[in-house]
Amino acid sequence: MRVINRTSAALLTIAGVISVMRIANFHFYSVQSDDDMMDHESSQEGPALLTLFTTFKEVKIIGHHKFAQKLVLTNWPLFRPYVRPVLFLNYTNSKVARRARAAGWDVLRINRSNSAGTPYLKDMYMTAFQRYDSAFYGFANGDLLFDDGLLKTLEAVKRVANGLDNNIMITGRRTNVCVNLSDSRWTRDSFTVDKLHTIAIRNGSLIPAWAIDYFFFSKEGCSMNWSSLVDIVIGRPAYDSYFVAMARRSAVNVIDCTKSLLAVHISQKGIPSHGLLNSDSSFNARLIGNFRHAEGYPTSAKLATNVDFQGNIFVVRRR
Repeated sequence: MRVINRTSAALLTIAGVISVMRIANFHFYSVQSDDDMMDHESSQEGPALLTLFTTFKEVKIIGHHKFAQKLVLTNWPLFRPYVRPVLFLNYTNSKVARRARAAGWDVLRINRSNSAGTPYLKDMYMTAFQRYDSAFYGFANGDLLFDDGLLKTLEAVKRVANGLDNNIMITGRRTNVCVNLSDSRWTRDSFTVDKLHTIAIRNGSLIPAWAIDYFFFSKEGCSMNWSSLVDIVIGRPAYDSYFVAMARRSAVNVIDCTKSLLAVHISQKGIPSHGLLNSDSSFNARLIGNFRHAEGYPTSAKLATNVDFQGNIFVVRRR
């Protein structure tokens, strides 16, 4: 692997070291308990590193989904002001919407969805691009938790962005942690940011490359051909690898950040994919048709992050 040197990255030939400097003034925000949360608007101002958006299932919610939603509602705002969390919902005055705002989220109405009520992915990006100012913009599944590897990875990638013409997509594989809600050992306190790494090692499994849960883009300079995308919806089979493959076909520099960015997925025993259980589970596959999905696996990306023994993150080119 070759390390991308910041000053000569346009050539991608001179090895150099890109390390992540500590964000000196980073701290975790305290989050109120559900009982204490009062409805208010997010007070975030100015550009962020990442505008991070998702959506939650709002009807026919099983206990597993409720548990994951509560975890995500408190996890993502911990990275403010560097990350701006945004929640797209059909019902913006619902209880979950009020809790999200109280926890530090922006809540926006879903513009379009398919006949089953599942939101279109491209619309969410267009709304985020138009409404917010940040270095990166991205969707992540609403049952995904992060630790400080998120910020460190974003900083590492941002440092090489100019050398990559600011034409970037960040993605990677997730770590599944299977949660049995009938086991009293699993509580919301089990998934605090400082415990995620240990949980991932003890109870997690890195999933195969065919399932991807987060996609972060640069905006200015990004060559993604959004108009060429079919109208895929979020969280249903086939949308993820198709999305990454289309970025590669648009000559976007896709970076596999699996080694530096821990993304913990709250999984349910015996259910490999909740997306398969929905009435529109084949929606994306029918729309996409015959397609080489392996092109979109993170393992196919030409760039990746590595972490040295001191915890410094490097962006490297795969051979």
